[in-house]
Amino acid sequence: MTSPNPKEENTHPNKTSSITAQILGFSGLLPIAAIFISAILWPIFPEKELLEKLSLLANLYAGTIFSFLGGIQWGLSLNPTAQIQLSKRLLVSVAPSLWTVAALQFASVQASWLLVLGLNALLLFELLDPEKNQRPAWYIPLRINLTLCLSLGLLAISALHFV
Repeated sequence: MTSPNPKEENTHPNKTSSITAQILGFSGLLPIAAIFISAILWPIFPEKELLEKLSLLANLYAGTIFSFLGGIQWGLSLNPTAQIQLSKRLLVSVAPSLWTVAALQFASVQASWLLVLGLNALLLFELLDPEKNQRPAWYIPLRINLTLCLSLGLLAISALHFV
C-alpha cells in the first residue's frame, strides 16, 4: 500500500533515525551520570582515591567519545562531493584522538578541562562547517545537546576535587 503523500514516506526513515540517534546519544551520557553519582554516594575506597579513579574513568570515556566524533569527520571526508579542503577535515578527524592522549597525561582535573575544551572546539568547527547542511537535520542540535551535557558532566566531576 502506498502513502497518499510521497513526502511522508521520505520523512519517516529520517524521523526513525533521528529518534534512534537521540536514544543512543543520550544513553551515552549514562556512564558520566553514573560516575558522578558514584563519586558522591559510593565511598568504597578512601574518598580521594575513589574520586581519582572515577575521574580517570570519566576522562577515558569522554576521550573515547571525542575520538568517535573525530571518526565522524574522517567519514565525512570520504564523501566524493565534499567541498571542504580534504586535508583540513582529515587533520580535524585525527586531532581528537591525539588531543585525548595528550590530555590524559595531566592530572584528572586538568585532563577534564582539556577534554571539555577539545569537545567544544570540535563542535565549533562543525557549527562553522560550510557543509553542515549535508548532515541529517537532527545531527547539529543533538551534537550541541550532547556536547553540553558531556561537558557539564566532566566539569561537575572535576569540581568534586575542590569540595
